[in-house]
Amino acid sequence: MNRVARIAGLLLCILPRASDGQPLSQEPPRADSARIYRAPEIVVTGSRLPTIAERAPVRVEVLQPPPQTPAGSVSVAELLEESAGILRQYRIRSGVQLMGLEPAYTLILLNGQPLTGRVAGVVDLRRIPSGSIERIEIVKGPMSSLYGSTALGGVINLITPRPQKGWEGQAAARYTTRDGSELQAGLGYGSSHIAAHLFGYFRHAQPFELTADSVRIPYAGVTEVALQGTTYWHPSSAWEFQTDARWFQSQTQGAFAESFAGQVAVNRGQFRQREWSAAGTGSWTRRRARLQFGLFGNQYEERYTWDVSQPQTGGSDDLLQRLGRLWVQYDLLWNVRYRFTFGGEWLVEEVSGTRYPGRPTVRTLAAFTQWEGEPYEWLSYALSLRWDQTSAYGTQWNPKAAFLLRPWGSNAPQLRFSVGTGFRAPDPRQLFVRFTNQLQGAGYALLGARLLGLELQAERSIAADAGLMIPIWLLLSIQSEGALEVRGFVNWVRNLIEPFYVGRTEGIDVYSYRNIARIATRGFEVTASATVSPTSEWRLSTRVAYQWLDAVDVDVLDAIAAGRAGTQDPTTGRFIPLRRSEYGGLWGRSRHTLAGRLQLQYAPTMTWLTFHFHHRSRFGDEALDRNGVAVLNPPRRVLDRPDEYVPGYWNISAWLSQSWRISPATVSWSIGIRNILNISNPRFLPHFVGRQWFIGCEARWGTTER
Repeated sequence: MNRVARIAGLLLCILPRASDGQPLSQEPPRADSARIYRAPEIVVTGSRLPTIAERAPVRVEVLQPPPQTPAGSVSVAELLEESAGILRQYRIRSGVQLMGLEPAYTLILLNGQPLTGRVAGVVDLRRIPSGSIERIEIVKGPMSSLYGSTALGGVINLITPRPQKGWEGQAAARYTTRDGSELQAGLGYGSSHIAAHLFGYFRHAQPFELTADSVRIPYAGVTEVALQGTTYWHPSSAWEFQTDARWFQSQTQGAFAESFAGQVAVNRGQFRQREWSAAGTGSWTRRRARLQFGLFGNQYEERYTWDVSQPQTGGSDDLLQRLGRLWVQYDLLWNVRYRFTFGGEWLVEEVSGTRYPGRPTVRTLAAFTQWEGEPYEWLSYALSLRWDQTSAYGTQWNPKAAFLLRPWGSNAPQLRFSVGTGFRAPDPRQLFVRFTNQLQGAGYALLGARLLGLELQAERSIAADAGLMIPIWLLLSIQSEGALEVRGFVNWVRNLIEPFYVGRTEGIDVYSYRNIARIATRGFEVTASATVSPTSEWRLSTRVAYQWLDAVDVDVLDAIAAGRAGTQDPTTGRFIPLRRSEYGGLWGRSRHTLAGRLQLQYAPTMTWLTFHFHHRSRFGDEALDRNGVAVLNPPRRVLDRPDEYVPGYWNISAWLSQSWRISPATVSWSIGIRNILNISNPRFLPHFVGRQWFIGCEARWGTTER
């Protein structure tokens, strides 16, 4: 009971904050867990409440930039790839694939607030400078029971720093071949009553070209600027207020290439992105209860100006998205073993511009509740439920249950398992878009389903997962920190919304959207992390994550079982049935992924050597399909031949960092190589631009020193 009471006291003493960040104070580390954690790690994404990570029923994975990582050398997407099964996916934007599900199925949060500006279902992670992120919390599996639509596959919460005491700051400069120059600076101040942090970012890159298959592929020059700030005010023990503001602008100009479905369209012109957001939150705590509330607004806009005239817009195309969110949440510590939460939110999303002449608006009213309990020292659970009512897709109910078992105590192996449902609403693009593209290499028209009189249903899923976590010190005889975790998962998704070919009008292929497919993803993950100090001078840290994935179209499996899947021999016209062993699963999915880093520190001279690697096995691309439609109803092109795969690759980076303490700051420089193996495939992997050298310098002072 004493341990439970201490945990309850920690939860009550945590500085009340909207469920998007970290507390000011934490419980000191217990002596019996010092080999696993330096201090109890607090996470918020899995329950919308501050929770000790090792006792959270919902599994929350925490990623942080490794120490002495030069500013900008690891992007947000690259850092996310350190988690098992997360893959960068670059089509029109840079997003991430999670457990075999497309970027459109993962909710991206910044300090607990949703990032907007999805194009083709993707939030472009390049809009978030990695230097502004202190930590990333990842929940894999459906979280619609707390977060609603778009959380069908999981939630990624990007969290910025919160100053703790006194002044702190950072300043960094970096130059990377083919990526240009970058400047970052941050300044913060913290005290018992107020705290503030301001961060600025600037990057400029010159245009360049790559040659692939004797074709010159241009990359346009780009200039990016970002500014974000956060303030905290804690006037009394009961009240706390927080404000967040962010502004981002990107200007791309010159010849550029866009890759979609394996095709590269080379155009000339100008592309501008602009985003701003603001949030105000507050919380009031009295005894065992806390009331949180907040208001959030976001606007994202982009504009293309092409040298080639468009039939509807002349030479330009623009998009404007606005999101407003009002929310309230009430938390009650029922007693030392149980915690109760309920709340609601009101969201209004509006989209306009060239592609949306009708200026459609979607309104959502939602309510959610959660009950967390620890009836025994060895068992804790979380039960959550959310109701959503929107103007675009009606009503949705989504429950989830998660359990944590500690039969051998808190510093021994732990078991977690959960089951829940998720949904993803049809977005404005799928419902209302009206777009015609006649640029060379990319001619087509796209019409929203409602413009053709079609109604779309929300995509639905049910998923389950189970995992075992073993403290690494139980496996190694030497003094160490870390853990080994094995996790299995399965997802079933129905009513999948996908594009389909409508017909050809005035020489243009016309596409729209419909509910048709059922997919399933299953797999397992193994993640190992350890920090070993063989001597007082040397310290070795490593993290390795592997995923095996099987992602299939259930409609195709049904057709194979019924003997309806197959192709015709072009010579004899004979029907050749497709066998299950020949079916490679969903396009764009890799069976194997492996990621990790190895970092060696020599303490006397403050020298660090870091290796970062990522492997992705081969994956199919529909643009490489060789034998046409293999399933007639519903029509499907199927991955069933070796020459329909994009080869796998290894992406390896390394850098050397040296630091000096020059009071009151720590100054460091770094030099390294990204993409050592010189990967370059503009058609299918446009985010790889060959081998890149970089050099950078950085200064940190105050509590930002790492």
